[in-house]
Amino acid sequence: MNHDAIAEACDSSDASLRVAVVTSRLDIGGTERHLARILPALKQRGLHVALYVMERGGPLEAEIAAQGVRIEGPRRVRFLHWARATLALALWLRRERPALIHFFLPRPYIFGSLAAELAGHRRRIMSRRSLTDYRKRYPLLGLLERLLHRRTLGMLGNSQAVLDQLAAEVGDRRKLAIIHNGIDPPPPASAGDRQGTRRALQIPDKALVIAVVANLVAYKGHRDLFAALALIKDELPMPLRLLVIGRDDGIGVELKQQAAALQIAGCIMWLGERSDAERLLAASDIFVLPSHQEGFSNALLEAMAAELPVIATAVGGNTDAIVDQQTGLLVPATSPSSLAAAILRLAKDAHLRRRLAEAGRRRVEQQFTLTACVDRYERLYRGLGGTNPPPVSRILADTGAAISHVESVPEPVD
Repeated sequence: MNHDAIAEACDSSDASLRVAVVTSRLDIGGTERHLARILPALKQRGLHVALYVMERGGPLEAEIAAQGVRIEGPRRVRFLHWARATLALALWLRRERPALIHFFLPRPYIFGSLAAELAGHRRRIMSRRSLTDYRKRYPLLGLLERLLHRRTLGMLGNSQAVLDQLAAEVGDRRKLAIIHNGIDPPPPASAGDRQGTRRALQIPDKALVIAVVANLVAYKGHRDLFAALALIKDELPMPLRLLVIGRDDGIGVELKQQAAALQIAGCIMWLGERSDAERLLAASDIFVLPSHQEGFSNALLEAMAAELPVIATAVGGNTDAIVDQQTGLLVPATSPSSLAAAILRLAKDAHLRRRLAEAGRRRVEQQFTLTACVDRYERLYRGLGGTNPPPVSRILADTGAAISHVESVPEPVD
């Protein structure tokens, strides 16, 4: 099918196409923030998008609902919650009959696919937004996902690394495509805003402020960052403050003990889960993302858009977002010494900080906007909503990905 035929199939779909998006509880995390951005924008474009969450009560629900997105799903119950949520989803799907079902995250994909089978729905897609390191703890998930891939119309990755993993699992590569995250860059922060936030946090005027936005889980690499700061704390030309922004998902006590042992506890501000991360970034000098694995980080894009120089590990989608030495610095994962050298380099070179900060914002503005991201979702949904939908890879092939190398998955010859 040529591009004109694809466009005709997309454009001929119903303007009021009904899409059911299925995910987990709407906590403050990368996937949840992504949905909070794209779903209201899709609704404004005339798509009837309903969000089904397998557990109600997350903190982002009110924000999404306030923008007119319909949210459905059961409250948490202690006994067999996921089994009950699956049955409830099956009944909801039978009643609603959406044209397309889109799953986000592994458990909603597995349980939601079962619900879709029970309801007789076959037109469904999934988005994988992380690398598959989670399977090390749950090896059965890999087998289940591979089985489901056979009965799933399309699979999306949010970075080249994620897409490569999907390509190794899926026989028909026409099912695969990529949609990067996208954000609306905020207006540049004023000097007054920066100073006001610093005063509110009681940060010294001349301090070097480093921000890390990541929930406290082992693979986010906080231990490596703390070890790196311990290596250079006496070499920094100014006082140091590290803003640790994110929910404690189990290692907070251990991290505080490590900080005390490394004698950097006095430099660290534990800010927890915050809704004002944008304001905190504007008050910072450097952003660090020391993850061991990453799908594609919203926080990294937000830091680049806030005109912060960024340092990130060369894993997953970080290498899609950052051009090393041009729009940020990439370092090896699990290497505190490399991370320390990069931080010290930026701390001592204000000109380099400014150059990387400006280039990083330009990259977001040119490659990773919310408009470009929503454009691809809309085209995908309308393309799959037609009577004879083309493969996912073809629907998105002529719209362009955020960066040129992501469309590298070859299609079989017809």
